[in-house]
Amino acid sequence: MAPLEKRLAIIRDWCKSFAVVADVGAGQGRLARALAEQGQQVYATEKTLKGWQQLTSYTRSFFPRITPVLGDGIVPLLALPISIDVAVIAGMGPRTIQHILHQDYESRAIPAFIVQPMQGLFLLRRYLLENNWFIQRAELVKEHGKIYGMWLVQRAAHNDLDDRSPFFWVPTEFQHSPLFQSLVKARVIQLNQYIDHASLDTPQLEAWQREKQYLTGVIS
Repeated sequence: MAPLEKRLAIIRDWCKSFAVVADVGAGQGRLARALAEQGQQVYATEKTLKGWQQLTSYTRSFFPRITPVLGDGIVPLLALPISIDVAVIAGMGPRTIQHILHQDYESRAIPAFIVQPMQGLFLLRRYLLENNWFIQRAELVKEHGKIYGMWLVQRAAHNDLDDRSPFFWVPTEFQHSPLFQSLVKARVIQLNQYIDHASLDTPQLEAWQREKQYLTGVIS
């Protein structure tokens, strides 16, 4: 098997301390196979029948270490008599990741998630904070000229953060990364574009201006 992309390699390494992993939207099962090779029991899901059939074909030699599951997000996993330690939701847009996280809102059956959006990093981060997710680990990686972020998160009983806190606007969990400054500068450029094209009655205008103010303060 070809080496994993940097972002998937980090996720694989983060999973080493978990025995049972769900790979949600597993595609051809590249991450699932890497996890199985390092000893994890993997439940890999695909939403469509065609996707599930392809996943089953690519991971057949790893059965029963990998179990392909057909269904939307984590819904089919919640119906199984299994206990999952962490679920990986990687390589999707922020809205899709939010949708899948919400599927566990009532049951709270999965104690931890690793999430990695392909775009909309700041949008997803805001959602995590507003919905009482506690960030345990975070990392940035650059692939093909683009910066990607990922988090290991757990549900918190409550979250005292509000939009008066700098942490609400500034992703300081990434400050250890040499990519942090580039990430923030790119976001400020994006916010400037939003603000320049907004009208005074644009609902998000005030939030964009506040975010820009906080982020500009950490640019060196």
